[in-house]
Amino acid sequence: MIRAMPDVKLPESPFDNLLGTEWISSDPDQAVVRLTMRDDHRQPMAIMHGGVMASLVESVCSMATAKAVLPEGRIAMGQSISVNLLRPISGGNVEVVANAVHRGRMTWVWKAEVKDEDGRVCAVAQMTMACREAPEGADLSQFVKP
Repeated sequence: MIRAMPDVKLPESPFDNLLGTEWISSDPDQAVVRLTMRDDHRQPMAIMHGGVMASLVESVCSMATAKAVLPEGRIAMGQSISVNLLRPISGGNVEVVANAVHRGRMTWVWKAEVKDEDGRVCAVAQMTMACREAPEGADLSQFVKP
């Protein structure tokens, strides 16, 4: 018998709202976000700031991991991130595709690619998420609907 995954609804992230992150998928195997580049995403040389790319990676990996582990009474938080910037992005849409390569009880590891609107890989990243039991007394039921 196939068991349906519970519906997990997390509060909006003020930081992701500030960036303009568009959630395409928060699937625990492959998660995807998109961003339309704005002038305030640029560094002084008029290309996308590397911190914006790193932030998108962190957001997509965190959200997908959290949605997967919350029904088990656990929470997820970033543990480490490594981002290699390969080519500049000067405008248009940016997409981050993150694939879970390890889904353990205490850690998840993701590999992600940041792509420009032409599908070129502009950055590669690895993100490790720590998964821990929710603090005693934390009510996660507000986020999980059967």
